[in-house]
Amino acid sequence: MKPSDITLDDQRQAILDSTGHLLIEGGPGCGKTTIALLKALKAIEALEEEQRVLFLSFSRAAVRQITDRMQGLLTRTVRARLEVRTFHAFFLELVRSHGRLLAGHPGAFITPDREREMRADFDGDKEAWEAECRRMAVEEGRYVFDLLAASAAQLLDGSRAVRDLYSSIYPMVIVDEFQDTSTDQWQVVKALSRTSTVICLADPDQRIFGYLPGVDEERIDHAIAHLQPDRFDLSADNHRSPEGGLLNYANAVLHNRAHPRPASVTVVPYSLNWWDASCEVHAHWALLALHAKLEEELGRVPTIAVLATTNQLVAGVSETISRQNRMGPQVLEPVEHMLHWDPELAAAAGFVVASVLEWPGLDRPEALSRTLKAVADYYRTKYAQRGAKNARQAVTVIERSLAQLREGKPVRANAAKALSAAYDAGLKLAGQPVADWREARSQLSGSAELDELFKQVRMLRLLHATDLLSLTLTEAWSPDGSYRNAAAQVRRALADAQLSQAEQDTAQIGLMNMHRSKGKEFDGVVIVEGNRQGRLLDAEWDTERIQANRRLLRVAITRARHRVVLVRPQDALPLTLTGRPSA
Repeated sequence: MKPSDITLDDQRQAILDSTGHLLIEGGPGCGKTTIALLKALKAIEALEEEQRVLFLSFSRAAVRQITDRMQGLLTRTVRARLEVRTFHAFFLELVRSHGRLLAGHPGAFITPDREREMRADFDGDKEAWEAECRRMAVEEGRYVFDLLAASAAQLLDGSRAVRDLYSSIYPMVIVDEFQDTSTDQWQVVKALSRTSTVICLADPDQRIFGYLPGVDEERIDHAIAHLQPDRFDLSADNHRSPEGGLLNYANAVLHNRAHPRPASVTVVPYSLNWWDASCEVHAHWALLALHAKLEEELGRVPTIAVLATTNQLVAGVSETISRQNRMGPQVLEPVEHMLHWDPELAAAAGFVVASVLEWPGLDRPEALSRTLKAVADYYRTKYAQRGAKNARQAVTVIERSLAQLREGKPVRANAAKALSAAYDAGLKLAGQPVADWREARSQLSGSAELDELFKQVRMLRLLHATDLLSLTLTEAWSPDGSYRNAAAQVRRALADAQLSQAEQDTAQIGLMNMHRSKGKEFDGVVIVEGNRQGRLLDAEWDTERIQANRRLLRVAITRARHRVVLVRPQDALPLTLTGRPSA
């Protein structure tokens, strides 16, 4: 579609004619992004050759969606002058280029996996960790993820030269999902707004990241007070699913209003009896049924997302639909899909297995030291993610065993004893990566810590990195019967696998948690509610938590263009004031 093919109503024409800051509000599918792109097109026509329009969003998925929309709307020449970037990428470039002004050192970024390991050593002392982050930034010019926005804001606020440079390059800045900006991100936008035109795209009802530091429910009010923008409300429009009633239903769920369930929304209740099909099997059935229905209606292969509130439930559904199941007399065939998840723990467990593959080429103290360190790093990662006390205790116990090993003393921890016994028994490898990997993995037994690692490392298959790992290990095989530097090479291979997975286009069927679905669109959506974990609503919750989940549900429902299926327990609370208990 060409811009000239689009018919503009009076409100959208007024947006294009406006010359100052703008605030454009509206729900999913109302056309905020499209009118922002048209606004960018008009601005680009008047820019100098070296100038660009900057479009900031939160995730690579959202950036990809905006970029895809550009393909059919803007010419290649125009697209080259519209930079669509994540906040993180923009801040990282700014700090790397001008960080010397803050610390006297070139700016350097501490990768998230290394940051997690470092943070775990502070034993949950948040204030001490934050102080260390500030020290590293000020004294060493090294920045963790959470300090990039603050550092970028400090640069733009504190240096008129830097601010003028970026405003001269980007006379117009478009901010997507503005309602979710943190205090530091808002500070950057304010700094740029002194000499650049700022366009804020916002939906107050999609504010689902309020639990993050600095995200303020009054952010839109802050923009109105500071920018004094021309304001436009497109919330009455819905171009994503105009005939399915999905947006109206999602709004009713959000506000707990009486509303009949539209024909485009189906509920699949499941029994809580142990002898009946599980939640995950019902999700498998619902996915296949939705796929067949959409394929019939659309005349093509549909895109479908399976969403849940927790990563654990998403992983369980993924494992279930990867194999054949039965529901009553019906056979449910496996479903190819992509799992969008947080794979850091599985990768950390994989590094332990890789260290075991090095055993035959190392002496006993070195071999066991490397593996015990990898085990400790796994539990550091777990502690940094979840703050689990048992993870911190595991780090302490393993590190005590490391010290005992280096001092030539007997190790006392069960995990260290089990690994020592496995090494002493001898590990015979054949140079066949898949079989050798399984053999090395089988050494992870004999203690609760190693049993957990064994289970976690099996999740690596969800990265679809089997072929990559096999090739990596083939290249690492040594004639002495070990895999040289296997841990380092596996670390690089898994990092590449995670990166390639993040950059892949939207799969025909994707599984992810609801937060990850924000900014994406699909023909259909299956929303899975677990029984014990992943409940959507609960009478015992406080009002704030219930409302947060209702906002999350609205986001999940409105990811669909055509149909939504809700897989819910039979005793689930109703989503709206009317309808059956599972509606």
